[in-house]
Amino acid sequence: VIVLDNAPAHNQTETRLEEELGVHSDLVLLRMGPYSPMLDPIEGCFSVFKTKVKTFLAAHRQRMFDQGVFLSLTEARMMLLEDAANSSIRCINRHLVTSMALHCQRAMAGALKMEDMQYGT
Repeated sequence: VIVLDNAPAHNQTETRLEEELGVHSDLVLLRMGPYSPMLDPIEGCFSVFKTKVKTFLAAHRQRMFDQGVFLSLTEARMMLLEDAANSSIRCINRHLVTSMALHCQRAMAGALKMEDMQYGT
């Protein structure tokens, strides 16, 4: 089973996997409903990652306006963003992924019972 959310990057998945789906009859593509982050552990992980990136950028905001040795301000900002990502990626670890998976499991249990879902919980 391959679970897909509705990210634009997944729009052509069926077309690209058509041949594989024919060869592997047990392969199933399962699309999630419209934006349901409480059922998608990667959303929680990305949320934590984005918070870390924003914190890094806030702490280094002076670099956003300093071209330094780079050819352009855009290049300097891309390097700053890369530094932010490299610094922040450490937050994605086994503990976080497990925690987000358990969070989604609880939400899924409620969904199967047809309980209302709260966004952001």
